[in-house]
Amino acid sequence: MKALSIKQPWASLIAHGIKDIENRTWKTSYRGRIYIHASGKPSFRNLTLNLSQDQMDALILYSHYNPNYSIPLDTRDKTYPYAAIIGEVDIVDCVINHLSIWAEKTEMPAGVYMGEKPIYNWVLANAVLYDEPILNVKGKLSLWDYIDPNFECGYCDNLVNEYPEFEYGDYGKVCANCFSGLTG
Repeated sequence: MKALSIKQPWASLIAHGIKDIENRTWKTSYRGRIYIHASGKPSFRNLTLNLSQDQMDALILYSHYNPNYSIPLDTRDKTYPYAAIIGEVDIVDCVINHLSIWAEKTEMPAGVYMGEKPIYNWVLANAVLYDEPILNVKGKLSLWDYIDPNFECGYCDNLVNEYPEFEYGDYGKVCANCFSGLTG
């Protein structure tokens, strides 16, 4: 599955379903499910995030409805996982100047970019935060393919650490042996 490396705390905000936009200087035509990879380094070192009032209000509202979780705004906090796959999300669109409070805006006089590089707002939905992150995963630039070196076969329930893995209907990921037995 594709993965996207995102610096903390933004990765955690996305995995919790709070931040519904990822801002990039390049557009993507990819639509579908991706892994959220928390980069090895935070976005800001030893600084508190500079959020707008709307963004702070969204965090307060989220914490109100999810009292067992509070998002640390100081990136020195050691509770953030780093160099790890922490969840999944769907990329459902890629636009400029989305209305979300998390979207960075691009000034567009009369619809023409006057030497300014646009900021693309990747629209995200259906976020899932893993209970246990997949640790020690080195990230990459752009969208990249992550192949889990260990997965549980959906048919024989064995833990497999060999490739290739296959998708098979209601069974999900199955090992090569089961796939050939099911399809052959």
